[in-house]
This record gives sequence, C-alpha cells and structure tokens, in this order.
Amino acid sequence: MEERLLKDYSDPEKGAYIGAITSIATADHSASPEEMEYIMELADSANLSEEQKLAVAQAANELTGEELRRCLDILKDSDLRFSLMTDLISFAESDKNYSEAEKASVEKIAQYLNINQQQFSLLEKFVQKTKEVQAEPEEIKRPGFLSSLGLDQKFKNSGINFNSVLKGLLGIAGPLLLSNMFRRRGMSQAGLNPFGQGLGGGRGLSSIISMLNGGRGFAGSRNMLSRMFGF
Repeated sequence: MEERLLKDYSDPEKGAYIGAITSIATADHSASPEEMEYIMELADSANLSEEQKLAVAQAANELTGEELRRCLDILKDSDLRFSLMTDLISFAESDKNYSEAEKASVEKIAQYLNINQQQFSLLEKFVQKTKEVQAEPEEIKRPGFLSSLGLDQKFKNSGINFNSVLKGLLGIAGPLLLSNMFRRRGMSQAGLNPFGQGLGGGRGLSSIISMLNGGRGFAGSRNMLSRMFGF
C-alpha cells in the first residue's frame, strides 16, 4: 500500500501546507494545466478531501496573496509550520543565490507563523548541514541522524519536535511519492523524472517548486509577499 503524504495531520492542515507551497511556487503566474496536474498529484498523495483540493487549486491561481495568508493562518498553531519553513529554506537556497532580500522574505513568513529567530536559525542550519553531507531521504529519517549533525540537543532546547518536522517534510516524501506518477506512466527515472533525491541531495522539494514556477527561484514570490507583508 502506498504511503500517504502528511498522513498524521488533519485535512485542513494538509490542505493549508500544500496550498502554501503551491501559492509560493506559482506566485507570479496562474498554474498551467501541466503544473496543476502535478499539484493535484500531491493532493491525491495526501488523500485530501474535495473541499481541500478546491482550496489548493484556488491557491495555484490566486496572485494577491490572500490564499497564502489563509493557508499560513491555519498553520500558525500546527507543527507543520516548522516543516513548511524547512522546505521553503531548502527551496530558497537551491539556486545557490540566496540573497539578503530573499532571506528577509523567508523570515517574514517565519515571523507570521510565530517561529522565533532561534528556531529559524536552527532550521536554516539543519538544511545547510543536511546538504553538506548529501544525506538521502532514508538516512535523514533514521534515528540518530540529527545527533550526527550535532543538532539534537539544540532542537530540544528550541522547542521544535524534530520527529514532527520529519513527518511533514515534503522535501523528503514529495519526490518519492511523485516519482511513482512517472513510473506509472512509463517515464524513465533517469530521463523525464525531474525530482531526483530528497532534501539532502539538494533537489527534492526545490526541484518540484522550480518546475512549478518555471525555474525563476524564490525571487519570483517577492511581489506577492511584498503585498502581503508591506515591504
């Protein structure tokens, strides 16, 4: 039986998480039919209700930032906010041109989600160290991985439940789940499947979002975030 994405979270939480990712990925354009197909594959992998699928579709085609704000409001009290922030940091750093302006945008989202500076810095460090060691998804999920990075006690002291973060990370689960779609269609893993490895390999979620936003990187979301946060 195929594992479900975000299976330990409520339907509104799952919808808000995928909606937030979708909204940021398509911040400067409405999703194309092909992009919407991939977005709905994520929704199906999370076993979203029809109501939440509709909300995700709205997030993919809404340019003012209101859908993103709605999603973030739902996630403020959810452990998924830490997973979302980890995924967004990974995406923002994926093109190796993580500017001060882009970092400020990511930090604005963190502040909106009630993630403090200590927690934000720790999630940044986790993303950076995971990429340095080029850890595979299965390795990241093993007990002791956080300790191997020297971050175990720091996470505990910060109030972040690392196990909850792992359960939500689309950067780990998303590429594995979406790759099934390509296999079902007979597409070559080495050829047409663009998702590759997970968070540690420097692809994963960043590849998914890059595909959805045409490779424009996180900078493409700044206009929407500027309207939302007034900067």
